[in-house]
Amino acid sequence: MTRDGDIQHGDIAYNGLFRLVQMWRYSEPHLRYLFATMGGMLSQRNALDDALNAVGDNVHEEMMRGHGMPSSAFGEALHDVLDRQAAAVFGAGIYAGSLMLMLSTVLLRLKDDIQGKEQWTTVRPFFNGHSVGAIIEAGANGFRHADEWAKTRPPTTQQKRSQDIIEAALYGRPPPDDSSPGACVELLAVLGGGTFEGLASNVFAFAHNLATEARAKVP
Repeated sequence: MTRDGDIQHGDIAYNGLFRLVQMWRYSEPHLRYLFATMGGMLSQRNALDDALNAVGDNVHEEMMRGHGMPSSAFGEALHDVLDRQAAAVFGAGIYAGSLMLMLSTVLLRLKDDIQGKEQWTTVRPFFNGHSVGAIIEAGANGFRHADEWAKTRPPTTQQKRSQDIIEAALYGRPPPDDSSPGACVELLAVLGGGTFEGLASNVFAFAHNLATEARAKVP
């Protein structure tokens, strides 16, 4: 039996992967939905950039025609676009953070099942020197505790550890959006290369390597 009362199949490494696959089977459609909806929100934000530019162009044309300052209709159009853009950015952060929390839950249970704490940060794939598990855990911490992180100056040792992993994983990329708690939108782009399949492939590669290394350590 496992420590949480489930039936154990094989050794701890086999059982840990078995339970991970079972959880993935049930959650994969929902994880895929979160990823796709996050992408939809990002596409909507980009499309609204064009709408915002169009509002500005219209204002410029009116002023060039000698009509003076733009009417209130332009202000209303501007606020409408900005509100919709903010909603899209906020939505992308919510879907990305929810996905990161689920991935963290799946992988942390595997780590506990196979007693893989020592191998958590040392197995491939790596992104700028950090493992998939460490990056997902850090992003999930950032999303879950976003309000605490924003209020704590300087950060606690635990917060700083996660923040350093996030910063390192995103090295060489544009700074994360302020509306992306835990930089989950940006981290998922790193881990998946822009596709859910890429994300899943790296998650399973990490899980397999973690279980293999943990099994090798069993006396």
